[in-house]
Amino acid sequence: MINLVSNKQLDIILTNTNKALSEVIKNATPLELKSISQDISKSKDLKSIINTLLKQTANDSSSDKALLNLVKNNPTLKNLGAISDTLKDLVSTLKNDKKMLPIQNKLKSFLVDIKDVSPSILKQKIDNSGLFLESKLKNVQNPQVELKNILESLTKTLDKSKIFNVTVLSEKLSDILNSQPIKGASNRALVQILQENQNQLQEIGKSIKDVVKRLQVHQENPINKTDIINSKDVITNINKLLQFTSKEQLSTNNNIKEIINHDLKAILNKASDEITKSDSPNRQEVLKYIDKLALQIDYNQLVSHLSNASSLFVPFSWEQMKEGHINIHKDSQKRFYVDIDLKLKEYGELNLKLTMYDKNQLNLHIYSNSSSLKEMVKDKLSSLRSSLIESNITPREIRLLDIKEKKAPSPYDVSNENINIGFEVKG
Repeated sequence: MINLVSNKQLDIILTNTNKALSEVIKNATPLELKSISQDISKSKDLKSIINTLLKQTANDSSSDKALLNLVKNNPTLKNLGAISDTLKDLVSTLKNDKKMLPIQNKLKSFLVDIKDVSPSILKQKIDNSGLFLESKLKNVQNPQVELKNILESLTKTLDKSKIFNVTVLSEKLSDILNSQPIKGASNRALVQILQENQNQLQEIGKSIKDVVKRLQVHQENPINKTDIINSKDVITNINKLLQFTSKEQLSTNNNIKEIINHDLKAILNKASDEITKSDSPNRQEVLKYIDKLALQIDYNQLVSHLSNASSLFVPFSWEQMKEGHINIHKDSQKRFYVDIDLKLKEYGELNLKLTMYDKNQLNLHIYSNSSSLKEMVKDKLSSLRSSLIESNITPREIRLLDIKEKKAPSPYDVSNENINIGFEVKG
C-alpha cells in the first residue's frame, strides 16, 4: 500500500544513487549553489556538495524551493521525455539482440496497455515504478527482529510459571535469543541481498518448532489450569512463533528479493551490471537507455522529495498519450490532492485536479482546450458518476473547464497551505 506520511523519511536522496541531483549540482553556477546553501561554498567537490545539501535538507527545508527550481529548469532534466517511450526504445533495442537477455520480459511487463489496467494492476505498477525503491528497502521488516521480540516477551512471562518443565523450556527460548543471528538482529536499512547462514536459520526454526510443540502439550494437558502458561498472552505468542519454524520464514532476504525482482529501478540496476559484462553487440545502446531510465526515475524521486509529494510518471502505455505525470499530496486533515497532467497526440493537454476528503467525497476539475475532447467527456459524465458511486466514492463536484481558467478557484485552493508532508511505501 502507498501511504502518505507526515515526515521526510524517504531515504531516496543518496549521494551515490540519485543521478538527477548530481546532474543539477554539476551544472549549477556558483551563484545558484549559493542560493541553495551558504555552506556549499566551503565544499570542494561534487560529493561534498551533495553531502552538505543532504545534511541541510534533513533539518531545514528552506532551501528546497530554490533547489526544486534548479531541478525543474535544468536543461537535461527538462528534456528527458516520457518514461514509457524510453522503455519502448529499450525493449525494441533488446529485441535486436539474437541472445535474449533475462531483463527483456521483465521490462515488457511494465508496458501494460491502458485497456488492461485494473485498480490492482495500477497500484502494482505505481508501487514498482522505481520511485519508491529505497523507501521500500528502508521499510523491509527483518523477521528475525520480530522473532526476537516475541521470544523476549514469552521468556519473561514463562519465567513466572510454577511448572518445572515450562521453566526449562523458557531457558531453551533464552538460548535461542542468545544465538546468532537472533541476538544481533536489527531493522537497519537493507539495500542488498545479505549472506545468511542457512544451516543456522534451519536449526533455529527446528528449535522453535520443538519448543512450541512441547508448550502446546502443556496447554492441552494442563497440570495447573491457573498457571501462567494458560494465559491469553502466552497462547498468542506461541501461535506467533509458528511463523518462524523454517529457514525460509526466518530469512530477511526473501523480503528483499520480492522487492528487487519486481521494482523497475532495481531491475535496471541489475540489468546494467549484466549488460556491462555481456558481449552483446547492442551493449552501448542498451546501456544508454538504461541510464536514461534511471535518470528519469531519479528525477521524479528528487522532485517528490523537494516538493513533499509523490511525483511519478503514468505507469501504463496508451497509444494516444505522448506524456503523462501524476502528483499526489496529502494535508494534515487527511485530504488528498491529485494532479494528473497528460499530453495527448490528438487532443493536446488534458489536466485533472482531484480532491478526496471525508474518506469518500470527491471534487474533480477537468481542464482542456479541445472542444471535441470536452464533448466526449460530457457524454460520459453520467457513466463516470455511476462508476464512482459504485466504487463508494461520492462525486460532490465535477467541472469541465478551459486550461486558461486554471486561475479560477480550484477544488483545493483553500487548503493548499496545509500541504506539507512526504510519503513512504509500506508493504
